[in-house]
Amino acid sequence: MLTKGDDYPLHQTPDPIAFSGSDRNFYDRYFFNGYAADGEMFFAGALGVYPNLNIMDAGFGVRIGARQYNIRASRHLDMERMDTQVGPIRVEVVEPLRRLRLIVEDNARDIAADLLFEGRGDVIEEPRSVRRNGPRVVMDFTRLTQFGSYTGWIRAGGREMRADDIPLLGTRDRSWGVRAIGVRDPQPMVPAPAPQFHWYWVPAHLDDRVIHFFINHDAEGGTWHSDMVMVRDGGTIERFKGASIDVETKPGTRWPTRGTIRFPDPSGSEYRIDIEAGARFYLSGIGYMHPEWGHGLNQGPLAVAYEEIGDVTAYDLRHAHAEAFARLTMTTPDGQVIHGTGTFESLSMGTYRPWGLEGLTDAR
Repeated sequence: MLTKGDDYPLHQTPDPIAFSGSDRNFYDRYFFNGYAADGEMFFAGALGVYPNLNIMDAGFGVRIGARQYNIRASRHLDMERMDTQVGPIRVEVVEPLRRLRLIVEDNARDIAADLLFEGRGDVIEEPRSVRRNGPRVVMDFTRLTQFGSYTGWIRAGGREMRADDIPLLGTRDRSWGVRAIGVRDPQPMVPAPAPQFHWYWVPAHLDDRVIHFFINHDAEGGTWHSDMVMVRDGGTIERFKGASIDVETKPGTRWPTRGTIRFPDPSGSEYRIDIEAGARFYLSGIGYMHPEWGHGLNQGPLAVAYEEIGDVTAYDLRHAHAEAFARLTMTTPDGQVIHGTGTFESLSMGTYRPWGLEGLTDAR
């Protein structure tokens, strides 16, 4: 089947663009987040394409104060990957690797947006992520991350906010490859592995640079995937090895309230980044870990749903995956102190023995 994508020089295989290999879990996703400098407003949006499920879905959410407003949409893809609109939500590539537009058209729930993201610098290609359960690949994807700012406006909760009035910084990423999507596999691995994931992601804008840190730990606390990047304004990408993070959590949960990242420079002297987490944005609002609107689930030819999230106190699977507005202070090896704001994302479930946790959502 030929589609619009076949008229672009994008082919990686002899197949038409409509076909994406043989793994039913192949996906291709846009992700955006942004925040006001005081942390009072935080938003995130995503649009995912699942070619071998023939589904495209999207979500957009805004937290204002203590309340989060979310709209989600899903449709049948009809094998046409170039039409990046799902219900009222669409993504436009204005200038590849530099400017993208995220739009939520007017709808009955009065949550809407027109945001133009412009990169502060070049995109950062992350190390490829590969994870297996026994012989089975459960993750194999590439992701790029870019820091930038937004122009435009957002309307939610009876308020309209314009970037001219409240400057919006944030991050966007693109990832593609293999992840668990759609319904669960009816024949899991034997013996079935216990679900386990422990992850932190900290992208941040500092006064004169950006930093990008992430880390995955296994059940024993060992690191199986991580990266620490610093890019000074107008400079080149610097990668650092040996970065680690210590975290304090909200009692009775696994959500971080504070953290400290440490990593050595080439001479062995230490960088230190202290993070203070603010109000949380729950990524279930845009589909992550949502029991009914998880990514790739079939909602029919076209469906749109709305949800509000208020105060969440219990640590459960639906709300475990969260991003928090964060304030950061970096102390460089020569004693310079640099301030900034960013995101403190976390997802922790299953066994994590450094904290003495065994159950799926046991908390500290």
